[in-house]
Amino acid sequence: MKNDLSFANSEERNMAQVTFYVKQYKEMIEAVLGFETSNKYSITDSSGNLIADAQESSNWLGRQFLRALRPFEMNVTGANSHKLMTLDKGFAFMLHRIEVRDSIGKYVGAVQRTFSFFTRDYVIEDSAHRTLFQIAGPIWSPWTFNIMQNGVQKGVIKKKWSGFFKESFTDADNFSVTCPQEWEGKVKQLLLAAVLLIDFVHFEN
Repeated sequence: MKNDLSFANSEERNMAQVTFYVKQYKEMIEAVLGFETSNKYSITDSSGNLIADAQESSNWLGRQFLRALRPFEMNVTGANSHKLMTLDKGFAFMLHRIEVRDSIGKYVGAVQRTFSFFTRDYVIEDSAHRTLFQIAGPIWSPWTFNIMQNGVQKGVIKKKWSGFFKESFTDADNFSVTCPQEWEGKVKQLLLAAVLLIDFVHFEN
């Protein structure tokens, strides 16, 4: 397992774009009994090398009754279970928000859903609450979320087909994220947070 969040394999480090993958794991009890279990994810580079794991910590009652609305903490760990970052989401009906802190608890930034009639919109903020990027999900392309900066598309988040059984009977989801290689690690941490928030808001139920 790699111990960084650069998300690039050795072949991609000289390329303009980098792609990483987020895969959710679901337990059979959820498929059989319908109980909502804690979300677990693996993050890999384009060669399949494991970069990090993410594990949800939340209340059992909240998972069963609040479902996608529930508050949670997500711990992201790298090699030897070393903490890389922590994600915090509060309870929300509509305008969901997830905040990112590094391994020592320093605030990195946040992903905030914004109100829109025709798209599924988010903003990515830095530690000073300045908008870095916007994320726009067109209603005619429900599994695609474009990463925008000043009206120009810089990258994309896409949900991948997980197979008939998983799509039909569980919440297990797979995502790919493509973004400029030059973006620093903190920005890619915020993109990972965006993927996890998008999964909860749009695909958890």
